[in-house]
Amino acid sequence: MVDLIPYVSPDLAPLWKLLLSLAIGLMVGFEREIAQEKMTNVKFAGLRTFGLAGLIGGVTAYLASNSYLPADGTVPAITPNGYFIIGVVLLAIMGLLTIAYYRSTGIQQRLGFTTEISVILTFLMGCLAFLDPGVAIILAVMTTIILAFKQPLHEFTHRIPKEEFYDSLLFALIAIVILPILPNRDFGLPYPGFEAIFNPQEIWLFVVFISGVSYIGYFLVKWLGPQTGLAITGIVGGIASSTAVTTTMATQTKRVNGMENEATMAATLANMVMLIRVVILVLLINPGLLAYLGLPIGAMLVAGLVVAGYFYLKGARKGRESETIRLRSPFSIRPALTFAALIAAILFVSKTASVYLGNLGLYTTALFAGLADVDAITISASTLASGGATLASVAVIAILIGVFVNLLIRIVYAYYFGTPKFGANTIVMAAAIVSAGLVASLFMLSGALG
Repeated sequence: MVDLIPYVSPDLAPLWKLLLSLAIGLMVGFEREIAQEKMTNVKFAGLRTFGLAGLIGGVTAYLASNSYLPADGTVPAITPNGYFIIGVVLLAIMGLLTIAYYRSTGIQQRLGFTTEISVILTFLMGCLAFLDPGVAIILAVMTTIILAFKQPLHEFTHRIPKEEFYDSLLFALIAIVILPILPNRDFGLPYPGFEAIFNPQEIWLFVVFISGVSYIGYFLVKWLGPQTGLAITGIVGGIASSTAVTTTMATQTKRVNGMENEATMAATLANMVMLIRVVILVLLINPGLLAYLGLPIGAMLVAGLVVAGYFYLKGARKGRESETIRLRSPFSIRPALTFAALIAAILFVSKTASVYLGNLGLYTTALFAGLADVDAITISASTLASGGATLASVAVIAILIGVFVNLLIRIVYAYYFGTPKFGANTIVMAAAIVSAGLVASLFMLSGALG
């Protein structure tokens, strides 16, 4: 921590730290004084009590380390004897607080223990101010904020349904606890070519993506409304995985009535972000390919924009029906696990095809890789063309195959995970974007590549 009093004389440093201990106590005490000013019965612990508690903490820390204070004024780590001194004083304060609490309980009929805990914490922060002023100040500010925002915090907890809270914990479990402990290496079969088929952490990452899109999308829709919330969900989710967005939107159409148009708009926006991701990857690896990919991807982006606008307006025409969409749980783990299993199966099929159909080369890989994701084939094809291992035309066709397959497979996901109406909407979306891309690709290939 940065020294907050670097220009103070070593002889005066202990005094300044004691004043800081007092200031911390006064700050917390000032908040407690304000909080208790509306109470008509006997108050417990105000500005002076907290100020003294902080100062006692500073003095205790000073006594616990004073005999070891070096000439330059810095305070070394407290010795076991010093900890004993702090422990004795802390026990004494806790004893006094216990007596005062039971006496005040009989007078005020109160059961709260916040002020008493705050006194103990203020004493400890006073000790810490003498040892590490920076940390003590941060803790003091955090403590005061928590105490001051009692009413907003209580109102916030009352507004959160239990289901949302439990689902938030479940999402934290799969994203923060399970994901890091999964092995981040390839697993496969003991046969040539099948040694590395899938990575458990990467597969689980799809579970996190789909669950995260569902979780974030729920709150965006709740706060911003169906159209705006889902539009942002599609754009933000598409940065991570457009396939995850499509799967999540499909799942939501089964759980929430009447949101197929808004869900299709979100899935379309996610697909547009996917196309932009392809452009960025090619630009970083092999910018020369953009001369061939620019026209097809540009045409698909325009078509996607038209489709997204169409379903946006179609959803807006429903008026109040869209605004009264009834939301359910923000988190659904079963579709995410199902999709992750599907991805693992696709990876196995892709690996099998690349081993036994190697003569078809990059096109076969692109065909099967596009069933799950376009990033992998975009990176590998661009890299091969950049190193001269394949022609630019072959790399461009492979990337376009991956993109087209990835867009068309959304129809399967839409029907499997979603409602028939969402599936029909997805056919319209995929057909429009792929058709625009195919026409532009044929024009580009016939002209630029001969």
